This record gives sequence, structure tokens and C-alpha cells, in this order.
Amino acid sequence: MQLKIGELAKRAGLSVRALHHYDAIGLLSPSQRTDGGARLYRRGDLIRLHRIEALKRFGYSLPDIKASLDDQPASAPINILHRQIAELDAQASRAQRLSRHLRRLAKMLAAGSETLAIDWLNTLELMSMYQKHLNENELDTLFATGPDAIAPMDPIWDELVVEVHSAMREGLSSESSVAQELAWRWVRLMTRTTNNDPALAYKLMKIQTAEPRAQQIVGITAEMLVWIDESFAHARCTLLGKHLNPAQMEEVRRRQLNEKNRREWPTLALELRAHMQAGVEADAAPVQALVERWQQLFRESFCGDDVVLEVHVRDALNQEPDLQLGVGLDEALLAYLHKAHIVGHDLTPIDAGPKPSALIVARQRAAHQLLDRPLVLDDPLALAVLGKAEAQDLRNGLDRFRHPMSKCRRSALVVRSRLADDIWTEAAERGVRQYVVLGAGLDTTAYRQHDTPGSIFEVDLPATQEWKRAHLNEADIRLPQSLRFVPVDFERVSLDEGLTRAGFDPLEPAFFSWLGVTMYLDEAAVADTLRFIARCARGSAVLLEYALPVSSLPPMMRVFVEQLMAQFAEGGEPWKSAFDPAELAQMLVTLGFSSSHTWTIDQLNQRYFANRSDGLQIGTTPSRLTLATV
Repeated sequence: MQLKIGELAKRAGLSVRALHHYDAIGLLSPSQRTDGGARLYRRGDLIRLHRIEALKRFGYSLPDIKASLDDQPASAPINILHRQIAELDAQASRAQRLSRHLRRLAKMLAAGSETLAIDWLNTLELMSMYQKHLNENELDTLFATGPDAIAPMDPIWDELVVEVHSAMREGLSSESSVAQELAWRWVRLMTRTTNNDPALAYKLMKIQTAEPRAQQIVGITAEMLVWIDESFAHARCTLLGKHLNPAQMEEVRRRQLNEKNRREWPTLALELRAHMQAGVEADAAPVQALVERWQQLFRESFCGDDVVLEVHVRDALNQEPDLQLGVGLDEALLAYLHKAHIVGHDLTPIDAGPKPSALIVARQRAAHQLLDRPLVLDDPLALAVLGKAEAQDLRNGLDRFRHPMSKCRRSALVVRSRLADDIWTEAAERGVRQYVVLGAGLDTTAYRQHDTPGSIFEVDLPATQEWKRAHLNEADIRLPQSLRFVPVDFERVSLDEGLTRAGFDPLEPAFFSWLGVTMYLDEAAVADTLRFIARCARGSAVLLEYALPVSSLPPMMRVFVEQLMAQFAEGGEPWKSAFDPAELAQMLVTLGFSSSHTWTIDQLNQRYFANRSDGLQIGTTPSRLTLATV
């Protein structure tokens, strides 16, 4: 049997042109040609054609069909089947995504948006542009559904773009209050639209600047993005201004309006986030390099080498959550950044002797003697009590104590010790002859005050006291006659029992300092100790430091404290308690204290850090100091 091309086309339901194409690509060539060149197809050609059409109906490509029918080794049937399955899966995924996008569009149309009804073809065109520039995950993010999701063609975006256009046409300065309010709304919307993905935000911005049709459809122009960026810088400055004096504010504004600095932040945040999401350890060299860049950019963007200004700015960042607003910034990234910064800083665990927390306090008191002038806490024994090796290590690594974060921590630590000194001095002048240092650690009060009247009782863990006594002996520091060591584990031996054995008289008034300890005890142990103090003679008092609930802290401080808690937990000192100030005040009354006073950060800064030029002051802290009197 022989068929001419026209007859074959009719039987197969194909066009002659299609058969010509098959011949041209070697998919189906006639078995014979006439002397005049006419194509003649035989039975074998007809069978091959049926197979070609069958494979086409299953969606195979013509090259795969040819390879399969020609029985080429590289195109075994199983390979072709797998390729076809993958292609069909991809088609299904694209179809599902297109279906979701169209359903969203239909829902928006059904909601009665007249503008969208008119411009629905523009919306489809915009969707097509997004599909060209974004990957599948980014498209899913952009067109996610849910109460917090905002698509880029949502009417709320249209309204905001119209308002920004109007403000720019009116010639409103990017410094105006209207511009700043629009900038806050813009950044919050962008954060929701991108689900806080900085890479997606960057791509959307590039689409708007690179695609003329995107500008025409959405209305967002390159000039608008610049205006919003400047307005957002002014908005941040307005918030910072609440915490800075006029001269400081001008310096910060000059730096914030530097376009180069503003351009670098998103890229840096994106790089750091990529390492975090990849699970790179915080102490890895690439992460540490990014942290160094972050610190340098921070100084360039806010304060330069002005250490006082840097402290004020960092405190403002802790107190104003909106200053952390920006696509790509969230608590997870800030925690990762903070962990990378403090790796190896001040938290070196040791197997014996003082707990890591006690050693941190002692190091900071010693660093204060070497770095800060004038001294808030004059402690000539602070270095000696560390021991020769530790003291030399501190001298060699002083630079880590110059960082503003370390300064803020040191400020709080030296102030609480100085406050305890001052209150003890006042108590002694009133005739109080017993001073109890609860959780004494490496405190040096007794050794600095040999002429103190009465007795000083140092209460701490037995291992800590043994280590301390060895270092005191090594440093040739004489033990004063007034000193009494009281080895007590607060959760195993009662304070009453330990103090009684050391000669404490509960019938005589006493001053107790309890600093940096309560957060490591459970609430029941804290209450038991306070109950004992409340039963002491009238005129007794306790200077108490306690942690605030983490949930009550500003976001930046919460990140810092959670990271700090994790570090201490790794060192065997988990935080176990925290107190709301009002609830603690009521608890003190219930336990039997007649009065209590809590110092604010401003009061302590005014009392101990007024008119300093070295940036030493207390910033936002996770703890409070309260004096409770019996």
C-alpha cells in the first residue's frame, strides 16, 4: 500500500503543511519518492504516524517523540516518561498559581472596585510582569491569602499611591508631617505585602523602576520612591529627636539623610538574613565580618565617633519600637545579630569558682577602674580580686569593653554597687551595724572598708567563696575583722540558718544588698528570703535588684534579654523569676515591709552620670532597683 501526501493527510486528519514539517525535522519521512519528487508513504510510515499522534496527545514534545521512535540510547522510554511527568507537574503548578491569581482578581472584582473593573486587563498585565521577574516562592508570597496579606494591586495600595502623588504635586517637603505619616504607612504596607522579605521588596522596586508599563499601571515612579525614602528618614529622625538634644539631632539628621548610608542597609540586612536562614553559626567568619560592617554602618548612619551620642541613639532604638521598622528587620534577625556580636564577649564559662554572671560583674567593675573617668565606683581591688591571669586577660582585651553596649551594661553594674555603698554608709551613720551582701560574688566592699563599724556578712555558694578566698590570699588582700563568710545555697539552706551560724543578730537592724541574684531563683525562694528580712529588727532594709517580665520590654531590649538568658542558661544559670514593679510593691507590703522606693533610670543617671562626656550612662535595662524598709 502506498499513499500520496494528500491522501495520508486526509486519513490522519492532518494538514499537508504538518506532514511537510514532520519531514523537514526528520520525524516522519516518506519511504519512497517518485521521479517527480512526490512523497509516497507505505504501511510502516502510517504506523509511525499513528504513534506520533498518540504521543502528541499525551503531551510529548516533537523532539522527544522523534528520539523515542528512533530508539536513541539517551532517550530510553523511562527517561522520556520522567521528563514528561516533570513537565506536566510544572504545567499543573503554573495552572494552579494562575487559578489562584485569577480567583483573587475575581474576588476583587466582585467586591465592587470600579477602578479595578475598568483596569482588570492592566492587572493581568502586571501579574504577567511579576511572573517574569519573580520565582515561584516569591509569587506565592506576593499573592498569599489571609487577614494580614496585602497584594500589590490591592485598593489600599492604590489609595496610598494617589495620596503620595497628591502630596508631591502640592510640593510638600519630605520633611513635612504629612510626608512622614505617608512614609510610615508605606513601609508598613510593604512589610505586609512582602511578608517582610527584603529580597522580594528589592525585586518589586526594581520592577517599578525598570518596567515603564509597571509605572503606568501602578503609578509608582522612581521619583516617588526617592521621596518616600527621604520622608522615612525624616520620620525616623522625628522619633529619635524625642531622646536627643538639638545639636545631637542635627548630627543624626545629617547622617540619616546621607543617601549612600540608606542604600547600604537593605543589602546588609539581606546578606545577614541569608546566613541566618542557611543556619550559619553566629561565630562563623562571614557572619562576624557582616557584624563588623553593621557596626561601622551604624556609626556612619547615626553618630560617627561621638560615644555620648551613640549611647543616646542606642537607648532610643530600645525605647522606640518603630525605629526597628523596615523590610527585612524582625526579632529573629536582631537576635541573630546580637548573638553574633556577643560571641565570646564577657560570657566565658568556667568550671569552678564564681558563676559566669558573678565573673561578668567583676570584669566590668575592673574595666571601669581602667577605662572610665571620673570613677563612679572607686574600687582599687577590682582587678586584684580577679586573680593575676584573669586581670591580665582583661587588660589585653580592653577594647571589647569600649563598645557602647558594654558601656551601658557596665554603667548599670557599677551604679548598683555604688548605690549599695551609699545606702550602707547612710545606714551606718544611723547606727546600723550589720551589712549582709546576698550573693556576694566578687564584691569587694568589706576589703575596701576596713574601718566599717559592725559586721559585713558575705553570703554566697561555698565553691564561689573558696575560689574568692584563694584569690584574696594570692593577691595579699587582708581579710578585715568585720568580715563573716556565710556559705549558703539559697535553694538548699535557709538564710536564717546560715546567718545565725555566722553570728548575725536578727534583733538588731541590718542592711541587705541583693544585687544580680533574684532572677536566678524561683519566686518562692525570693519570697522566703524577703520574708526573713521583713522579720528582722525595725529599721532593717534591703536593696533589691529584680528582672522585669520579658514580655513587658521594648522589642530591641526583649531580643537582648532573650539572648542573654540563653547564654546564661548554657552556662548553667537559667533565669527563673521576674516581677512586675506594681505587683512586687504589693508583695513587699504583704510580707511586712513598711515602705519601698524604686529608682527610675533617669534618677540614677542624674545622680551618678550627669555632665559626663564619655558616654557612660544607664540605658533601657531589663531590671529595677528597689529599696524596701522594714
